[in-house]
Amino acid sequence: MLDPSLWEECADWIAEQLEEENMLVDPALVTLVLEVEREQGGDRAASLEIATAIEATMLERGVNGVPDTIDARLIFNILQWEDDFLGFAGTPRRA
Repeated sequence: MLDPSLWEECADWIAEQLEEENMLVDPALVTLVLEVEREQGGDRAASLEIATAIEATMLERGVNGVPDTIDARLIFNILQWEDDFLGFAGTPRRA
């Protein structure tokens, strides 16, 4: 598991990668997605199934995007970038 400062760097890096893809996402949202994933025992590589579960949890908590929706597709993109970051940090997740 990464230390908290590296998680913050991870969230910022993911937000930058998404911005390069013309998707403006606040690093705080990325952090929230990563936190929800860890709460759900996220130790596997990104999948649409995991993204859908995170989406459901966030909807239950009343988290939604304005004006754009926070959906499983966006969450899946975040998780894929997280996988890349973890790989670069030397702690890749199992598939």
